[in-house]
Amino acid sequence: MRKHYKLVILGGGTGGISTASRILSKKKDLKDDVLIIEPDDYHYFQPAWPLVGSGDEKLDSTWKPMKKVIPKGACWLQAAVKNVDPVKREVTADDTLISYDFLIVALGIELNYDAIKGARESLGHNGVCTNYLYNLVEYTYESLKNTKSGNIIVTKPEAKIKGGVSAENSLFTMDDFIKQQDRNVDIMFRSGREELFEVKKYNDSLISQMEEKHIDYKLNEELIEVKGKQKQAVFKNTYTGETHTIPFEMLVITPPMHGPSVLKKSGLLDQEGWVDVDKHTMMHKKYTTVFSLGDSSSLPTVKMGAAVRKQLPVLVDNLIERINDQEPTHKYDGRTACPIATEYGELILAEFGYDRKPKETTFLNQADDKMIFYQFKKNMLPIMYWYALLKGKS
Repeated sequence: MRKHYKLVILGGGTGGISTASRILSKKKDLKDDVLIIEPDDYHYFQPAWPLVGSGDEKLDSTWKPMKKVIPKGACWLQAAVKNVDPVKREVTADDTLISYDFLIVALGIELNYDAIKGARESLGHNGVCTNYLYNLVEYTYESLKNTKSGNIIVTKPEAKIKGGVSAENSLFTMDDFIKQQDRNVDIMFRSGREELFEVKKYNDSLISQMEEKHIDYKLNEELIEVKGKQKQAVFKNTYTGETHTIPFEMLVITPPMHGPSVLKKSGLLDQEGWVDVDKHTMMHKKYTTVFSLGDSSSLPTVKMGAAVRKQLPVLVDNLIERINDQEPTHKYDGRTACPIATEYGELILAEFGYDRKPKETTFLNQADDKMIFYQFKKNMLPIMYWYALLKGKS
């Protein structure tokens, strides 16, 4: 295959595919000069997985072969990135060395189950679940159906995560399932964070939901150990350092996550391990031929597909300006959306930007759970994802 491309895109997830589609539609002369480097055979619509884990969606509807989503005009190297040298403008993927003029980093985020003692070996057994792994999402629903008593604990780490409200979507729908079945089960939420949500309007709404539904929730509680056979979860208070153990019948883990470890020696990451880009232009702060968006970037917003949808047009327009040897002039304001199902059929739609103030797109109060929002998430969002966002349409 060729050894040089005008544009190389690292990652075939939401950010990588949508960006490739959009720039190829806007800049026709890049046809066959865009390379996507991605090792996986399949592309997943992961926002649906919490609903799969709660029994309201089918897993088979959440994936497509990668070759089906690669846009026309883009080349695909099915390989894993091993090294990036932004000075030489070179990428090593498996045993292949590729040079580039411009680079987009969309490598996503890495799950770190190993940060929780005993978690990895416990997953898929004794009611220990997660909605972040394709092969285990259906086990979550099986465990939910089999839990007739005791505690269901849903966790959320202090660290940044993808699908920023995945845990809450699981929590509320599982609570609804238990109440519909009239089971003697206690629903618990344990978060390593200081608040439920970073925007006051939606934070207040979620507190009200927790209290009205009698959900036992505590903040500043980080899951640090899973004793699967004993069905015990160990938590550490992030303020006091004290630890305590809670028994469970079912444990739903959202693991800590971090940026792409393969880039640690590249000079592209900030001190926290994210691709160090300007929060408005998405151009790297040091290397002006490098851009990043989505989960792997340092953009200080919730890591959601809805954020990529707003980042996408800004990045592409700025990249085209850089290709034309101009300074980037387009600005991303941090806009994102977090759909939070509060039960089967009801949903809060949180929309906001960098200023952490609501920026709602409907005439409704989106902090109030509405049936129309839930139907949008369940039925319309997948269609928009596969046939609009991945096609580069924002």
